[in-house]
Amino acid sequence: MAELLGTHSYSLDPKGRVSLPARFRAAFDEGLWLTVGQDRCLYCFPRAEWERRSREVGAFALSDRDGRAFSRLFFSAADEVRLDAQGRVTIPQRLRDAVGINKEVVVLGVRERIEIWDRAEFERYRDAHADAYENGDLEPRGARSAPGANAGFDRAPRTTEG
Repeated sequence: MAELLGTHSYSLDPKGRVSLPARFRAAFDEGLWLTVGQDRCLYCFPRAEWERRSREVGAFALSDRDGRAFSRLFFSAADEVRLDAQGRVTIPQRLRDAVGINKEVVVLGVRERIEIWDRAEFERYRDAHADAYENGDLEPRGARSAPGANAGFDRAPRTTEG
């Protein structure tokens, strides 16, 4: 699968549909899973990435309170959708409401997933973080110790020792 990259601006149509960039569409031929992401956006995963993330989240021990909470929020908000013939995805109203998506949206390619943001919310987010990024003060957790460590989630699932 090609990396999903770039920033694209769109408007939702009256049915709550948004077009995906043409170069992203092939990644979602086998389906698209939407869920509420962090920072008031929607995460959109292609099948292989959804399966990987599902295993990752499912690895939390049932006795882990934070793991249970994360799993509940991640999976209870999830919905499998398909692209229509014009490359549009219908965003369920409950998901739009959950992250404050109105009419104008930004679709971000974030390597293995896309994110859908309300445009004004994304602009606030970008503006709040741009200086730190440009100055080199913004660095992913674990970036110095292991490339790719904690990519996408703040912490790895805990295991219980027996």
